Amino acid sequence: MHFLRQLLGLTPPEDEQRSLLIAFWRSTVGVFVALRLADVLNAITGLWVIPSKLPQETLGAVLPLLQAGAVLAIPISIFAMVFTRHLCAYAVAGDTVRTRGLLRDAVVGMCIVFLLAFAITSAILPWLCAVLRIPLSAAGYWTIAYGLLAAFTPMAWSALQALRKFGAISGGALLAAPIRLAAMFLLLPTLGLSGYFIGQSLPLLIILSVSLWALRPLLKGSHTAPFFAWRNELKSMASYAGFIALGALAAALQGAVITFVIRNRLTDDTSGAYYLISRFAEIATYCGTTFATVLFPFALEARLKGYSSRAFRSGVIGFVLLTGGLLAIVLYWILPWFFTLLPTFESYSGYAPQAAYLTVITTLNAASTLHFTHAAADDRFSYLWFTLPCALLLSVGLLFLPNPTLQTILHLLCGAAVFQFIGCLWHGAICGSPRPAMSSEP
Repeated sequence: MHFLRQLLGLTPPEDEQRSLLIAFWRSTVGVFVALRLADVLNAITGLWVIPSKLPQETLGAVLPLLQAGAVLAIPISIFAMVFTRHLCAYAVAGDTVRTRGLLRDAVVGMCIVFLLAFAITSAILPWLCAVLRIPLSAAGYWTIAYGLLAAFTPMAWSALQALRKFGAISGGALLAAPIRLAAMFLLLPTLGLSGYFIGQSLPLLIILSVSLWALRPLLKGSHTAPFFAWRNELKSMASYAGFIALGALAAALQGAVITFVIRNRLTDDTSGAYYLISRFAEIATYCGTTFATVLFPFALEARLKGYSSRAFRSGVIGFVLLTGGLLAIVLYWILPWFFTLLPTFESYSGYAPQAAYLTVITTLNAASTLHFTHAAADDRFSYLWFTLPCALLLSVGLLFLPNPTLQTILHLLCGAAVFQFIGCLWHGAICGSPRPAMSSEP
């Protein structure tokens, strides 16, 4: 009750650490409400507009194409984590020069990377389209563009996140969701997969525009900062990026293998069903995504100030597990009835129990991801000792699985998710007090 009174502003926090915890939960609630309103429209887009406008034989190719875009985004996503960490550290220390300089240098660097990556990765299109059983067309180029834009967006998001501009994050999400819905509704019937990726790209452009607008005061003054003003941090950046890269590559490999095996070795009907039930299961990640957005900068600030942030981690992981478990129960009972309401979904009604099963798997993975986010803020990467073997073994198991079915694939995914979550519990238990700030930090 005392904490609730502090959260509502009825009682002032008694110390700075308590004040940081209150600010964390206030920011979390605000971002959560905004993003969930946007998710309502995104759910309509993913669960009704896309399945109803794309033919079944094409629907199953959507997730592998999205995963291909995610693979292209790996280098940028690694830099995004390093960028967020150091930008947040500079902001907490009040180092305006390096804050402005790092922000400006990141924008210039990402523009160069975008052009180079687009030119290089266009060469893989014939092979990719052949594997996914879709004709070579403009959709492939839109996939590459979308994948790179999807990498740019976390960079902009990370800048807002590090500087705690959560209002801009909420506003961008609320503005992007209806634009995505309208674009999908209008473009899918005429352009097919090309229309899908155009519709996916427009919201990213909106979010990038909102981010640049929110960051314009810092960008306008960036001319006062020399290029590479952060060069003395290169050693710590490289070390941090190395650990982040290992985790990102393992996750990308696992995600790519899952989607490609389902698309390449199962029937069009089954791969289409997996797309649909995964849209329902993905609802379990909504809380985790929100919490991770707010958790990283607050956990990093707590670490830099010598406070413990374990209360942040425990609270958000517990909430994700609770809401994900309840969602799985609801989907198990509701989906068989819901699928019969719409002709588009009726042929998939037999896959309703798998949606609940996949929701449990997704919930465990979302909880583990929150632990990884907290560990990254605390510079603790020993969790890689169990996550890397887990991702590699799962990938090999899926690739060489004889006569795979959707159910056997889900069993493998569940086993890997349980193992990884148990590992996170063990890793959290052995991590004691906050680590001291590195000597190179401002």
